[in-house]
Amino acid sequence: ETAMSMSARKERERLYITDGERTFSYDENLPSLPVPCLKQTMEKYLSSVKALVSEEELFVTKSLAEEFEQGIGAELHEKLLQRAKDSPNWLEKWWEDMAYLSSRNSLLPLSHMSGSFAVFEDAFTYPGKRSSWAAKNVWYYLSFWKLLRLEQLKPQSFRKIPWSMSQFRRLFNTVRIPQEGKDEIVNKFLPEAEETFPGESPTNVIVLCSGHVFSFGAVNENGEPITVDELSQQLEYIELCCAGMEAGPGVGALTVGDRDSWAENRDALRNLHPENERNLQMIEDALLVVVLDNAAPENRTEVMTQCLMGDCSNRWADKSYTMIVYKNLTIGSAADHTPFDGMVPVSVGHYAHLCHLEGLADNQAEGTPSHPQPLPKNLKFHLNEHLYSEINYARQHYQKLCDNIDLFCEVFEGYGKSFMKPIRIHPEAYLQIALQLAYYKLHNRPAPTYTTASTRQFYHGRTETCRSCTPELVAFVEAMLDNATPTITVLNLLKQTVETFTYLMMDCCSNSGCDRHLMGLAMVALEEGIPMPELFFDPSFVKSGGNGNFILSTSCTGYTPLVGCVAPMCKDGYGVFYSIEDERIIVAISAFRESAETDARHLYQNVVQALFDLQQLLLSAKL
Repeated sequence: ETAMSMSARKERERLYITDGERTFSYDENLPSLPVPCLKQTMEKYLSSVKALVSEEELFVTKSLAEEFEQGIGAELHEKLLQRAKDSPNWLEKWWEDMAYLSSRNSLLPLSHMSGSFAVFEDAFTYPGKRSSWAAKNVWYYLSFWKLLRLEQLKPQSFRKIPWSMSQFRRLFNTVRIPQEGKDEIVNKFLPEAEETFPGESPTNVIVLCSGHVFSFGAVNENGEPITVDELSQQLEYIELCCAGMEAGPGVGALTVGDRDSWAENRDALRNLHPENERNLQMIEDALLVVVLDNAAPENRTEVMTQCLMGDCSNRWADKSYTMIVYKNLTIGSAADHTPFDGMVPVSVGHYAHLCHLEGLADNQAEGTPSHPQPLPKNLKFHLNEHLYSEINYARQHYQKLCDNIDLFCEVFEGYGKSFMKPIRIHPEAYLQIALQLAYYKLHNRPAPTYTTASTRQFYHGRTETCRSCTPELVAFVEAMLDNATPTITVLNLLKQTVETFTYLMMDCCSNSGCDRHLMGLAMVALEEGIPMPELFFDPSFVKSGGNGNFILSTSCTGYTPLVGCVAPMCKDGYGVFYSIEDERIIVAISAFRESAETDARHLYQNVVQALFDLQQLLLSAKL
C-alpha cells in the first residue's frame, strides 16, 4: 500500500464508513422544520432589499412590509403555523412541487446538475480499454450502493448535530415521471432491512451507447455487486454490439423535451407496443444509468459542457443519476436536481474518487473469480413515424437550448483554504465576498445572490436561501473599489461583512432565512384563495431575487477536487459553483449567451483579480 493509497483509504473510511450507527437511524427522530417568527423574516427581507434598491424604493417596500406584517401577513402566518403543527416538514411538498415538479421546462440543460471527476491524468494515461476503466468506476458506485443497502454509509452531521440522510435514498432507483401539468418522483430503492422480499429493490444498470439502450444485472444472487471483470465484459459486449450496428434511434432524446410533450410522447410509446412499456419500466426502475459517450472532452469545462449539453440521444434525463464515460476515458455526471441537492452527487463522486486513489478495484480484481453473466439485453423500442419526428423535434429544441448556455470551469491555483483558516474567515464567506467584488467590478452594481444553506438538521430538510449580498458587503465592496478609503476602514468593513454573513448563514441553516417562509405564506394564500398580498408585486421583491430572480445563483460544492454546475436562474444571471481545497479553488460559472450583460469568462477573470486583491488587503493588515 503506497502512502497515497493509504491516506485515501483512511479518508474514505473516516468520511463514509459508519462506526456502527446505521445510515438512516436518525432520520425519523429529527426535529420538525420550524416556522420562523414573522418579524424576524421581515427584518431579514428588508435588509436584503436595502442592499440593492434606492432610498425611495426602500421607503415604499418598508411601508408595504409593515402593512403586510400587521395585516394579511400575520393572518397567513397563523394559518402556516397550524399547517406546521400537523407535519414534520411543512415545506417539503410545496418545495418539491413548485421548485421542481410543476416546472414544464426541459430538465437538460436547464435544471440538471453536471459534475466533473478529477482524475484527468490517470484517464489519459490508462493503458487498458474504456470498458475496463468504466467498469472500475461503476463498481465504486455499486460499492456505495451496497453501503446504502446495508445502512453502513456514515450518517453525516455538522458540529455533532445529525443531518437528514433521506436524500440518499433517492440516489439510486429513482426517476421523475413526466405527467401533464406536474411530474411525479418514483423511488424503488430500499435498504435490505426494509425489503419485504429479497430483490424487491431493482438491481439492473442501464447503459446508453450510440442511440441504443441496454440493461444488465449488476448484482449477483447473494446481493453482492458483480466483479470489476464481469462489469468490464458486459460493457465491452455492449461497445462491440454498437460498433457492429447502425446508430440506434436515440429514444432518450424524448426525455429532454419540455415536460408536457414528453408526458404525451411517453404515453404514445407505452400505448404503441407492450414491449415499449416493459422497456420503460426497466429503465425507470433501474439502479443507475451509465453512458458510453462518443465525445472526447479534454478538461473540466468541456466535460461539464458535454454532461449538460452533450448528445441527447444518449441521455435519459428523468433518471436521478447518470455517469457518463467519454471516448477518451474522461468521466462526468448528470443528475436531476428534483430528488436531491448537490451534496448527494458530490458525496458519491468523492467516495469513488477516494476508491480510485486507493486502488480499490485493482485489489478486488486479483482475488475474485469471474462467473459467466447473462448477456446484456438490448431494449428495442417500437416506433412509428410520429415518434420518429418527435425524437427529431426534441433534438432540435434541445440544441437551441444548449446553444444558449455558456459554461466555464477553471482552477485558481493562487491559494486555497489554508490561507483563509489562520485569518479566521470561513472559506464560504471568503468566496462570497470575492464573488460580489468581482461582479461589482464587472457590472458596476451589486447582485442579488442566492447562496445555498442546508437545513438538513431538520426532518427531510433540504435548503434555505442565504441572501449573501448584505448592506455590509456592499459597503465593503464600494470601499474596496474606491481607492480613497483608508485601509483600516476597509478592514473594519470586511470584519463586519464576515460577521454578518456568518450569523446569516447560521440562521438560514436553522431555517430562519426569509425566502422559504415567504414562499410558505404565498402558498397558503394560493391554496386558501386569498388574493396575493401586494408585498409580492413590489418591484423590490424581484430586484432582491424573489420569484427566482437571483442574479448570482451560487453554491459551495464542498472541499474536494470535484465541482458541479447548473444553468443560471434568470436571463441576465450567472450560476457560480466553487470547491475550496487547501491550496486551490475550483470555480465553475454558467451564463446565458442571449444575455447582452453576462460573460462567464470575464466574471471568472474578475473573481481571480478579487481573490488576489483580498489576499493583498489581508497581507497588508498583517504587516
